[in-house]
Amino acid sequence: MRAISFAVLLIAAGQALAATAAKPRAAPPPAPPAPPRIEQRQPTDEERASFDDYYRQKMLAESKGARLVQPLFAPEFDIERQRGKPWQVIARVDSAPRHSAVDLCRQIRSSFIYDAKAPRDARWSESAQPPSWHVWLAQPKTVCAAAQHTVLMDPALPPEDVVALLRQYPELLSRARLLLAGNSRCIRQRALPFTLRAIEPAPPAAGAPVMFNLVFESDRDTTARVAVRKHRGEYAAWNVNCD
Repeated sequence: MRAISFAVLLIAAGQALAATAAKPRAAPPPAPPAPPRIEQRQPTDEERASFDDYYRQKMLAESKGARLVQPLFAPEFDIERQRGKPWQVIARVDSAPRHSAVDLCRQIRSSFIYDAKAPRDARWSESAQPPSWHVWLAQPKTVCAAAQHTVLMDPALPPEDVVALLRQYPELLSRARLLLAGNSRCIRQRALPFTLRAIEPAPPAAGAPVMFNLVFESDRDTTARVAVRKHRGEYAAWNVNCD
C-alpha cells in the first residue's frame, strides 16, 4: 500500500509540473517609450519680456525720432533642443504686409536668437539667417492685408515671374503629376494633396537659361520639387525630385 501511495504521489507531482510547464509565461511589460530626441517648449515669461524690450529698443533706434509703429503681429517663438543640450531660443517677427510689385504682396520675416549666458541687456541678437520674404497675390485695387497662406520667395527672383508662377502653379502641379508617376522616388506621392511652400531659382537646364523650383509639401510631410522651365514667357513643368 505504501508503494502504491508513493507512486500516486509521484504521478500527481509529475502532472502538476507538466501543467505548470504548459502554462504560457506572461509577457514582460512593454518598455516605456523613449523620450523624443528633439524637445520643444513655450517661451518663459522672462524670455518674452526680454525680447519685447529688445525689439522696442531696436525699433526706436531705427525710427530715428519718427513715430514708432508697433508690429501688427506678436512674435513667434521656436524653442527646441536635443536631449541633454542647451535650449535654442529663436524669435521671429513679421513686418506689416505691403506691395512688393503691382500684383504681389509681401511680408518680411526677421529672426532673432537668444543667449541666456549673455548680460541681461545683450541677450538678443539678429540671427545669422537672413530675413525671409513671404508673398501672395494682391487683390486688385486693395491694400495688402495679412494672408492665411503665404509662399517663401527668394528675393533674387524677378517679381513678374513670381506673380506668373503663383497664378499658374495649380496647372503646373497638375502636369507635374505625370512626372511624379514616372519617378520611382515620387510615384507614391502622385495623388497626394500638395501645398505650395516656396519658389526658388534653379540652375539653367534643358536648354533654358531660366529655371525655377516650385517646392510643394504634401499632407504626409513629404516634399516635391517641381523644376519649371521658362521659354519665351511660357512656363512648363520639366522635372521632379522628392524627399
